[in-house]
Amino acid sequence: MRAERIAFAIGLAGCVGALIGLLLVPHIALTVWLAAFLGWSEIVIGCLAMAMMVASVPGAWRPLLAPPLAAGASLLPLLAFFFLPVLIGFRLIYPWAAPHPDLPAFKALWLSPTFWILRAILIFVVLIGLQRALAGARERSRAAIAALGLILYALIGSMLGIDWAESIEPQFHSSIYGLIFLSGQWLGALAFALALALPGRSEKPPFAASGPLITALLFWGYIQAMQYIVIWSGDIPAEAHWYLERDAGIWSAVTWAIVFGQGVLPFLALCSSRVRESNRALTIIAIVTLAMRLVETAWLVLPPAHLPALPAALLLAASWAGMGGLGSASLLRGRERAAAAEWNFVERKI
Repeated sequence: MRAERIAFAIGLAGCVGALIGLLLVPHIALTVWLAAFLGWSEIVIGCLAMAMMVASVPGAWRPLLAPPLAAGASLLPLLAFFFLPVLIGFRLIYPWAAPHPDLPAFKALWLSPTFWILRAILIFVVLIGLQRALAGARERSRAAIAALGLILYALIGSMLGIDWAESIEPQFHSSIYGLIFLSGQWLGALAFALALALPGRSEKPPFAASGPLITALLFWGYIQAMQYIVIWSGDIPAEAHWYLERDAGIWSAVTWAIVFGQGVLPFLALCSSRVRESNRALTIIAIVTLAMRLVETAWLVLPPAHLPALPAALLLAASWAGMGGLGSASLLRGRERAAAAEWNFVERKI
């Protein structure tokens, strides 16, 4: 398949570029790889979470969203492979990995290298196990597995945001940070599912296409606004510094791009019935949303690292292309059809 070969070539070229960067500037390359990984991980892990929700709650969204969500969740083993450079080179990324970090006792224990590695491995074991269990489950038992899985996911989804992203600044703490990652995962998963499900449809998209997307956008905006309000109203310099880091230089423009590209403009567009009833318009919004998920995770991770702009930008593009290209090639090779066949959701009669 030509598209598969193109995707694989893009992915291979991106990974080669990231590898060259790793050999020349390992600290920059690994930090940027983490930022790219977090963006793609939001989408893949979010697909598993949303697939469990679809399995638990019957409705019109099941036949529309179940197959692409199953396809995205099937990429979890590949995602675990992409995490290996972070797992091996975490000492070059995270300040807490230095000997004798100046941290409170509990945080020093939580972020101890051995405990952090074990948690990361356990997270992938549980997530991949849930995906395989759901893919092979019978219709009668799938809802029960999904319900248990959602409980585990609520803990894991927020934990990985704290472990893999927030800990890049170990002195910073936000009680809402885990929810920020959960909201990003749901938003990324829905956008991914719509980007796969809507193109080529002749009939109008059902409410199950725009309704959940609007809900996810509103939840994402609410959580982001709550952290902003709490931090600034608390007037704590150490916490306010988190936003000041992301309002300096080029990051100020990125901040406003996220506010409008991920929040304001998609929401205003979805207020129009013409947009909600257009497969093409919804597909464009979904694709833009996917791009903004990658941009936002870079915005979360990279500013405090103070990396040189040009090599960081080039390596970020290479890392995005490497993971996205290989992931797309995996889907195009037929894994999405296999996953959809395994995960054969049948609408229950109520």
